[in-house]
Amino acid sequence: MNPVAMGTQGTVLVTSAMSAIENQGHGNMLAQKNYEMDEDEEPNFETIVINVSGKRFETCVETLDRFPDTRLGNPTMRKKYWNKTKEEYYFDRNQEAFHAILYYYQSRGSLYIPSSIQEQVFYQEMEFWGISPEPKPAENGFIMVEDVPKQPHEFRWGKVQRTMYVFLNKPKSSFGARIWASIDIFVILCSVVNLVVESYGNKNRNPGDTNTPYFAVDACCVTFFTLDIVLRCIVAPDVRAFFRKPLNWFDFLAIMPFYLELSMGGFMRSGAMNNNIIMPFKILRIFRITRVLKLIRHSGRLILMIQVLLDCVYELAMLLVIWLMGVFIFGTIMFYIEHEQPNTKFASIMHSCWWSVVSMSTVGYGDMYPETAMGKFVTSILTFCSMVFLALPMTIIVSKFNKAFETLKKPGKD
Repeated sequence: MNPVAMGTQGTVLVTSAMSAIENQGHGNMLAQKNYEMDEDEEPNFETIVINVSGKRFETCVETLDRFPDTRLGNPTMRKKYWNKTKEEYYFDRNQEAFHAILYYYQSRGSLYIPSSIQEQVFYQEMEFWGISPEPKPAENGFIMVEDVPKQPHEFRWGKVQRTMYVFLNKPKSSFGARIWASIDIFVILCSVVNLVVESYGNKNRNPGDTNTPYFAVDACCVTFFTLDIVLRCIVAPDVRAFFRKPLNWFDFLAIMPFYLELSMGGFMRSGAMNNNIIMPFKILRIFRITRVLKLIRHSGRLILMIQVLLDCVYELAMLLVIWLMGVFIFGTIMFYIEHEQPNTKFASIMHSCWWSVVSMSTVGYGDMYPETAMGKFVTSILTFCSMVFLALPMTIIVSKFNKAFETLKKPGKD
Protein backbone atom coordinates (compact mmCIF):
# COMPACT_ATOMS: atom_id res chain seq x y z
CA MET A 1 0.00 0.00 0.00
CA ASN A 2 1.36 3.40 -1.01
CA PRO A 3 0.78 6.77 0.65
CA VAL A 4 -0.60 9.24 -1.84
CA ALA A 5 0.50 12.89 -1.67
CA MET A 6 -2.38 15.29 -1.95
CA GLY A 7 -1.07 18.90 -2.16
CA THR A 8 2.04 20.88 -1.30
CA GLN A 9 1.59 21.47 2.43
CA GLY A 10 -0.53 18.56 3.56
CA THR A 11 -0.31 14.86 2.89
CA VAL A 12 -3.27 12.53 3.08
CA LEU A 13 -2.66 8.85 3.51
CA VAL A 14 -5.17 6.81 1.55
CA THR A 15 -5.32 3.12 2.20
CA SER A 16 -5.11 1.32 -1.13
CA ALA A 17 -4.31 -2.18 -2.23
CA MET A 18 -1.68 -2.93 -4.86
CA SER A 19 -2.39 -5.05 -7.85
CA ALA A 20 -0.72 -7.86 -5.92
CA ILE A 21 -4.09 -8.48 -4.29
CA GLU A 22 -4.79 -10.76 -7.19
CA ASN A 23 -1.60 -12.74 -6.60
CA GLN A 24 -1.80 -16.09 -4.90
CA GLY A 25 0.54 -14.92 -2.11
CA HIS A 26 -2.19 -12.55 -0.93
CA GLY A 27 -5.04 -14.92 -1.44
CA ASN A 28 -5.73 -14.96 2.28
CA MET A 29 -7.02 -11.38 2.03
CA LEU A 30 -9.96 -12.51 -0.06
CA ALA A 31 -12.29 -15.48 -0.14
CA GLN A 32 -11.98 -18.24 -2.67
CA LYS A 33 -12.70 -17.26 -6.26
CA ASN A 34 -15.67 -19.54 -6.53
CA TYR A 35 -17.43 -17.63 -3.69
CA GLU A 36 -20.82 -16.34 -4.78
CA MET A 37 -22.76 -13.74 -2.85
CA ASP A 38 -26.49 -14.17 -2.45
CA GLU A 39 -28.76 -11.24 -3.25
CA ASP A 40 -29.58 -10.52 0.39
CA GLU A 41 -26.14 -11.34 1.78
CA GLU A 42 -23.38 -8.87 2.59
CA PRO A 43 -19.86 -10.30 1.98
CA ASN A 44 -18.61 -11.54 5.31
CA PHE A 45 -15.22 -9.80 5.05
CA GLU A 46 -13.65 -7.64 7.69
CA THR A 47 -12.26 -5.58 4.82
CA ILE A 48 -13.60 -5.05 1.32
CA VAL A 49 -11.91 -4.12 -1.94
CA ILE A 50 -13.19 -1.22 -4.02
CA ASN A 51 -12.04 -0.99 -7.63
CA VAL A 52 -12.32 2.51 -9.05
CA SER A 53 -11.62 2.44 -12.80
CA GLY A 54 -8.86 -0.15 -12.39
CA LYS A 55 -7.30 1.14 -9.16
CA ARG A 56 -8.03 -0.90 -6.05
CA PHE A 57 -8.69 0.48 -2.59
CA GLU A 58 -9.10 -1.62 0.51
CA THR A 59 -10.88 -0.47 3.64
CA CYS A 60 -12.84 -1.81 6.58
CA VAL A 61 -16.58 -2.34 6.34
CA GLU A 62 -16.88 -0.63 9.71
CA THR A 63 -15.30 2.51 8.22
CA LEU A 64 -17.96 2.73 5.52
CA ASP A 65 -20.76 1.99 7.98
CA ARG A 66 -20.10 5.31 9.72
CA PHE A 67 -22.20 7.04 7.04
CA PRO A 68 -25.12 4.72 6.20
CA ASP A 69 -26.85 7.33 4.05
CA THR A 70 -24.10 7.29 1.39
CA ARG A 71 -23.63 4.95 -1.54
CA LEU A 72 -20.70 3.10 0.02
CA GLY A 73 -22.11 3.14 3.53
CA ASN A 74 -25.44 1.62 2.52
CA PRO A 75 -25.07 -2.15 1.86
CA THR A 76 -28.18 -2.20 -0.31
CA MET A 77 -26.96 0.62 -2.56
CA ARG A 78 -23.42 -0.72 -3.03
CA LYS A 79 -24.50 -4.32 -3.50
CA LYS A 80 -25.34 -3.85 -7.17
CA TYR A 81 -21.72 -2.92 -7.89
CA TRP A 82 -20.43 -6.27 -6.57
CA ASN A 83 -18.24 -8.20 -9.01
CA LYS A 84 -18.66 -11.89 -8.21
CA THR A 85 -15.76 -12.96 -10.42
CA LYS A 86 -13.12 -10.70 -8.88
CA GLU A 87 -14.85 -10.46 -5.51
CA GLU A 88 -14.70 -6.68 -5.34
CA TYR A 89 -16.89 -3.65 -5.82
CA TYR A 90 -16.29 -1.97 -9.15
CA PHE A 91 -17.06 1.70 -9.87
CA ASP A 92 -16.29 3.46 -13.13
CA ARG A 93 -15.57 6.81 -11.48
CA ASN A 94 -12.76 9.37 -11.08
CA GLN A 95 -9.74 7.83 -9.32
CA GLU A 96 -8.24 11.06 -8.00
CA ALA A 97 -11.56 12.15 -6.52
CA PHE A 98 -11.99 8.81 -4.78
CA HIS A 99 -8.91 9.43 -2.62
CA ALA A 100 -10.82 12.33 -1.03
CA ILE A 101 -14.05 10.31 -0.91
CA LEU A 102 -12.39 7.47 0.99
CA TYR A 103 -10.68 9.95 3.30
CA TYR A 104 -14.14 11.32 4.14
CA TYR A 105 -15.03 7.94 5.67
CA GLN A 106 -11.65 7.44 7.34
CA SER A 107 -11.63 10.90 8.95
CA ARG A 108 -15.26 10.66 10.11
CA GLY A 109 -16.50 13.57 8.01
CA SER A 110 -13.55 15.69 6.84
CA LEU A 111 -13.74 16.49 3.15
CA TYR A 112 -11.32 18.16 0.77
CA ILE A 113 -11.02 18.69 -2.97
CA PRO A 114 -7.59 17.96 -4.45
CA SER A 115 -6.18 20.97 -6.27
CA SER A 116 -5.83 18.91 -9.45
CA ILE A 117 -9.62 18.42 -9.76
CA GLN A 118 -12.11 21.04 -10.83
CA GLU A 119 -14.83 21.84 -8.34
CA GLN A 120 -17.65 20.97 -10.72
CA VAL A 121 -16.12 17.56 -11.41
CA PHE A 122 -15.75 16.85 -7.72
CA TYR A 123 -19.32 17.99 -7.05
CA GLN A 124 -20.50 15.42 -9.57
CA GLU A 125 -18.46 12.76 -7.80
CA MET A 126 -19.93 13.79 -4.45
CA GLU A 127 -23.41 13.55 -5.91
CA PHE A 128 -22.72 10.02 -7.11
CA TRP A 129 -21.29 8.86 -3.78
CA GLY A 130 -24.09 10.58 -1.83
CA ILE A 131 -21.87 12.86 0.25
CA SER A 132 -23.37 16.18 1.27
CA PRO A 133 -20.87 18.42 3.15
CA GLU A 134 -20.08 21.70 1.37
CA PRO A 135 -16.31 22.15 0.67
CA LYS A 136 -14.71 25.54 1.38
CA PRO A 137 -11.49 27.09 -0.01
CA ALA A 138 -8.35 26.78 2.12
CA GLU A 139 -4.90 28.31 1.96
CA ASN A 140 -2.90 25.15 1.40
CA GLY A 141 -4.09 24.32 -2.10
CA PHE A 142 -6.88 22.06 -0.91
CA ILE A 143 -10.52 22.89 -0.49
CA MET A 144 -11.50 21.82 3.00
CA VAL A 145 -14.78 21.57 4.84
CA GLU A 146 -15.23 24.66 6.99
CA ASP A 147 -17.45 23.03 9.57
CA VAL A 148 -16.51 19.39 10.03
CA PRO A 149 -19.53 17.42 11.23
CA LYS A 150 -19.33 15.82 14.63
CA GLN A 151 -18.37 12.19 14.91
CA PRO A 152 -21.44 10.15 14.08
CA HIS A 153 -23.00 8.21 16.92
CA GLU A 154 -22.67 4.47 16.75
CA PHE A 155 -25.76 2.35 16.23
CA ARG A 156 -26.43 0.48 19.44
CA TRP A 157 -27.92 -2.59 17.76
CA GLY A 158 -25.53 -2.73 14.84
CA LYS A 159 -26.79 -3.55 11.38
CA VAL A 160 -30.44 -4.03 12.37
CA GLN A 161 -30.75 -0.54 13.82
CA ARG A 162 -28.83 0.99 10.92
CA THR A 163 -31.09 -0.73 8.39
CA MET A 164 -34.23 0.44 10.19
CA TYR A 165 -32.87 3.99 10.47
CA VAL A 166 -32.18 4.21 6.75
CA PHE A 167 -35.53 2.56 5.96
CA LEU A 168 -37.55 5.08 8.00
CA ASN A 169 -35.58 8.25 7.21
CA LYS A 170 -34.33 7.75 3.64
CA PRO A 171 -37.22 7.00 1.27
CA LYS A 172 -34.88 6.63 -1.71
CA SER A 173 -32.72 3.98 -0.04
CA SER A 174 -34.88 1.02 -1.12
CA PHE A 175 -38.18 0.04 -2.69
CA GLY A 176 -39.64 -0.82 0.72
CA ALA A 177 -38.66 2.61 2.06
CA ARG A 178 -40.48 4.25 -0.85
CA ILE A 179 -43.58 2.21 -0.05
CA TRP A 180 -43.44 3.25 3.62
CA ALA A 181 -43.01 6.91 2.69
CA SER A 182 -45.91 6.67 0.23
CA ILE A 183 -48.13 5.18 2.93
CA ASP A 184 -47.12 8.00 5.28
CA ILE A 185 -48.10 10.62 2.70
CA PHE A 186 -51.40 8.84 2.04
CA VAL A 187 -52.26 8.71 5.76
CA ILE A 188 -51.40 12.41 6.14
CA LEU A 189 -53.75 13.31 3.29
CA CYS A 190 -56.50 11.10 4.73
CA SER A 191 -56.11 12.80 8.10
CA VAL A 192 -56.34 16.27 6.54
CA VAL A 193 -59.39 15.33 4.45
CA ASN A 194 -61.04 13.85 7.55
CA LEU A 195 -60.37 17.08 9.44
CA VAL A 196 -62.00 19.12 6.68
CA VAL A 197 -65.03 16.84 6.24
CA GLU A 198 -65.57 16.71 10.00
CA SER A 199 -66.07 20.48 10.07
CA TYR A 200 -69.30 20.19 8.03
CA GLY A 201 -72.35 20.00 10.28
CA ASN A 202 -70.38 19.12 13.40
CA LYS A 203 -69.71 22.51 14.94
CA ASN A 204 -71.08 21.49 18.31
CA ARG A 205 -69.47 18.05 18.51
CA ASN A 206 -68.05 17.29 21.91
CA PRO A 207 -64.26 16.73 21.77
CA GLY A 208 -64.72 13.54 23.82
CA ASP A 209 -67.26 11.97 21.45
CA THR A 210 -65.87 8.69 20.11
CA ASN A 211 -69.03 7.38 18.43
CA THR A 212 -68.44 8.95 15.06
CA PRO A 213 -66.78 7.70 11.86
CA TYR A 214 -64.50 10.74 11.98
CA PHE A 215 -63.04 9.57 15.26
CA ALA A 216 -62.43 6.10 13.81
CA VAL A 217 -60.54 7.50 10.82
CA ASP A 218 -58.61 9.85 13.06
CA ALA A 219 -57.72 6.96 15.40
CA CYS A 220 -56.30 4.92 12.51
CA CYS A 221 -54.24 7.86 11.26
CA VAL A 222 -52.89 8.73 14.71
CA THR A 223 -52.00 5.07 15.31
CA PHE A 224 -49.84 5.10 12.20
CA PHE A 225 -48.28 8.47 13.12
CA THR A 226 -47.50 7.17 16.61
CA LEU A 227 -45.92 4.00 15.26
CA ASP A 228 -43.80 6.00 12.84
CA ILE A 229 -42.46 8.50 15.36
CA VAL A 230 -41.84 5.84 18.04
CA LEU A 231 -39.88 3.68 15.61
CA ARG A 232 -37.84 6.64 14.38
CA CYS A 233 -37.08 7.61 17.97
CA ILE A 234 -36.01 4.07 18.89
CA VAL A 235 -33.66 3.57 15.92
CA ALA A 236 -32.18 7.09 16.06
CA PRO A 237 -28.42 6.88 16.75
CA ASP A 238 -28.64 10.04 18.87
CA VAL A 239 -31.93 10.42 20.75
CA ARG A 240 -31.05 13.92 21.96
CA ALA A 241 -30.46 15.09 18.40
CA PHE A 242 -33.78 13.49 17.45
CA PHE A 243 -35.67 15.66 19.94
CA ARG A 244 -33.78 18.77 18.87
CA LYS A 245 -35.25 18.63 15.37
CA PRO A 246 -38.31 20.91 14.97
CA LEU A 247 -40.02 18.56 12.51
CA ASN A 248 -40.14 15.84 15.16
CA TRP A 249 -41.86 18.23 17.56
CA PHE A 250 -44.43 18.95 14.86
CA ASP A 251 -45.04 15.21 14.74
CA PHE A 252 -45.70 15.18 18.49
CA LEU A 253 -48.05 18.17 18.24
CA ALA A 254 -49.96 16.40 15.48
CA ILE A 255 -50.90 13.44 17.70
CA MET A 256 -51.08 15.16 21.11
CA PRO A 257 -54.69 16.51 20.79
CA PHE A 258 -56.03 13.04 19.99
CA TYR A 259 -54.56 11.43 23.10
CA LEU A 260 -55.67 14.30 25.33
CA GLU A 261 -59.22 14.04 24.01
CA LEU A 262 -59.11 10.28 24.44
CA SER A 263 -57.91 10.51 28.04
CA MET A 264 -60.46 13.18 29.01
CA GLY A 265 -63.30 11.85 26.87
CA GLY A 266 -65.09 10.11 29.73
CA PHE A 267 -65.29 13.29 31.79
CA MET A 268 -66.50 15.28 28.78
CA ARG A 269 -69.25 12.81 27.90
CA SER A 270 -70.43 12.52 31.50
CA GLY A 271 -70.85 16.27 31.82
CA ALA A 272 -68.43 16.47 34.73
CA MET A 273 -66.65 19.31 32.96
CA ASN A 274 -68.30 22.64 32.27
CA ASN A 275 -67.91 24.53 29.02
CA ASN A 276 -65.14 26.72 30.38
CA ILE A 277 -62.96 23.65 30.95
CA ILE A 278 -63.90 21.95 27.68
CA MET A 279 -63.15 25.04 25.61
CA PRO A 280 -59.33 24.70 25.92
CA PHE A 281 -59.58 21.14 24.59
CA LYS A 282 -61.55 22.38 21.60
CA ILE A 283 -58.92 25.02 20.93
CA LEU A 284 -56.21 22.39 21.33
CA ARG A 285 -57.63 20.56 18.32
CA ILE A 286 -56.22 23.35 16.18
CA PHE A 287 -52.85 21.63 16.52
CA ARG A 288 -54.20 18.80 14.37
CA ILE A 289 -53.49 21.01 11.38
CA THR A 290 -49.78 20.54 12.08
CA ARG A 291 -50.16 17.15 10.39
CA VAL A 292 -49.87 19.03 7.12
CA LEU A 293 -46.34 20.00 8.16
CA LYS A 294 -45.41 16.31 8.19
CA LEU A 295 -45.32 16.55 4.40
CA ILE A 296 -42.23 18.76 4.69
CA ARG A 297 -40.22 15.72 5.74
CA HIS A 298 -40.83 14.12 2.35
CA SER A 299 -39.60 17.08 0.29
CA GLY A 300 -35.99 18.19 0.35
CA ARG A 301 -36.97 21.34 -1.55
CA LEU A 302 -39.45 22.41 1.13
CA ILE A 303 -36.83 21.86 3.81
CA LEU A 304 -34.37 23.90 1.78
CA MET A 305 -36.87 26.76 1.41
CA ILE A 306 -37.40 26.84 5.17
CA GLN A 307 -33.65 26.96 5.69
CA VAL A 308 -33.39 29.86 3.26
CA LEU A 309 -36.12 31.75 5.12
CA LEU A 310 -34.24 31.22 8.37
CA ASP A 311 -31.10 32.55 6.70
CA CYS A 312 -33.07 35.61 5.58
CA VAL A 313 -34.28 36.59 9.06
CA TYR A 314 -32.39 39.90 8.91
CA GLU A 315 -33.81 40.78 5.48
CA LEU A 316 -37.32 39.78 6.55
CA ALA A 317 -36.99 41.88 9.71
CA MET A 318 -35.88 44.83 7.61
CA LEU A 319 -38.86 44.31 5.31
CA LEU A 320 -41.21 44.21 8.30
CA VAL A 321 -39.76 47.43 9.76
CA ILE A 322 -40.08 49.26 6.43
CA TRP A 323 -43.61 47.99 6.03
CA LEU A 324 -44.67 49.05 9.54
CA MET A 325 -43.14 52.50 9.04
CA GLY A 326 -45.06 52.95 5.81
CA VAL A 327 -48.29 51.72 7.38
CA PHE A 328 -48.08 54.16 10.27
CA ILE A 329 -46.86 57.17 8.27
CA PHE A 330 -49.41 56.93 5.46
CA GLY A 331 -52.18 55.85 7.85
CA THR A 332 -51.62 58.96 9.94
CA ILE A 333 -51.50 61.25 6.89
CA MET A 334 -54.70 59.75 5.48
CA PHE A 335 -56.50 60.14 8.81
CA TYR A 336 -55.89 63.90 8.96
CA ILE A 337 -56.92 64.28 5.32
CA GLU A 338 -60.13 62.22 5.40
CA HIS A 339 -61.43 62.21 8.99
CA GLU A 340 -63.52 65.38 8.55
CA GLN A 341 -65.48 63.98 5.60
CA PRO A 342 -69.10 63.00 6.34
CA ASN A 343 -69.64 59.27 6.95
CA THR A 344 -65.94 58.65 6.58
CA LYS A 345 -64.49 55.28 7.53
CA PHE A 346 -61.19 56.87 8.50
CA ALA A 347 -62.48 57.30 12.05
CA SER A 348 -59.11 56.95 13.76
CA ILE A 349 -55.45 56.48 12.98
CA MET A 350 -55.84 52.73 13.58
CA HIS A 351 -58.67 52.55 11.04
CA SER A 352 -56.50 54.46 8.61
CA CYS A 353 -53.59 52.09 9.27
CA TRP A 354 -55.83 49.19 8.22
CA TRP A 355 -56.43 50.97 4.92
CA SER A 356 -52.66 51.48 4.64
CA VAL A 357 -52.03 47.76 5.26
CA VAL A 358 -54.44 46.75 2.52
CA SER A 359 -53.06 49.32 0.08
CA MET A 360 -49.37 48.64 0.71
CA SER A 361 -49.88 44.93 0.18
CA THR A 362 -51.59 45.79 -3.16
CA VAL A 363 -54.65 43.75 -2.12
CA GLY A 364 -57.21 46.56 -2.14
CA TYR A 365 -60.35 45.15 -0.53
CA GLY A 366 -62.34 48.29 -1.37
CA ASP A 367 -63.87 48.53 2.10
CA MET A 368 -62.06 51.86 2.66
CA TYR A 369 -61.05 54.38 0.02
CA PRO A 370 -60.27 58.12 -0.06
CA GLU A 371 -62.89 60.57 -1.28
CA THR A 372 -60.88 63.79 -1.46
CA ALA A 373 -58.48 64.74 -4.22
CA MET A 374 -55.62 65.06 -1.76
CA GLY A 375 -56.42 61.62 -0.37
CA LYS A 376 -56.30 60.07 -3.82
CA PHE A 377 -52.99 61.79 -4.50
CA VAL A 378 -51.53 60.38 -1.28
CA THR A 379 -52.87 56.93 -2.25
CA SER A 380 -50.99 57.15 -5.57
CA ILE A 381 -47.76 57.99 -3.74
CA LEU A 382 -48.39 55.13 -1.29
CA THR A 383 -48.88 52.62 -4.12
CA PHE A 384 -45.64 53.64 -5.78
CA CYS A 385 -43.63 53.67 -2.54
CA SER A 386 -44.99 50.29 -1.47
CA MET A 387 -43.70 48.69 -4.68
CA VAL A 388 -40.24 50.18 -4.14
CA PHE A 389 -40.06 49.44 -0.42
CA LEU A 390 -41.17 45.84 -0.86
CA ALA A 391 -38.95 45.22 -3.88
CA LEU A 392 -35.64 46.26 -2.29
CA PRO A 393 -35.45 43.56 0.43
CA MET A 394 -37.03 40.98 -1.88
CA THR A 395 -34.08 41.15 -4.28
CA ILE A 396 -31.79 39.99 -1.47
CA ILE A 397 -34.15 37.19 -0.53
CA VAL A 398 -34.54 36.04 -4.13
CA SER A 399 -30.77 36.05 -4.52
CA LYS A 400 -30.41 33.72 -1.55
CA PHE A 401 -33.12 31.47 -2.93
CA ASN A 402 -31.26 31.20 -6.22
CA LYS A 403 -28.06 30.24 -4.42
CA ALA A 404 -29.95 27.71 -2.35
CA PHE A 405 -31.46 26.04 -5.40
CA GLU A 406 -28.03 25.91 -7.02
CA THR A 407 -26.87 24.12 -3.89
CA LEU A 408 -29.83 21.79 -4.26
CA LYS A 409 -28.34 20.51 -7.50
CA LYS A 410 -25.10 19.61 -5.77
CA PRO A 411 -24.38 16.33 -3.98
CA GLY A 412 -26.47 15.04 -1.16
CA LYS A 413 -29.42 17.33 -1.80
CA ASP A 414 -32.77 15.73 -2.56
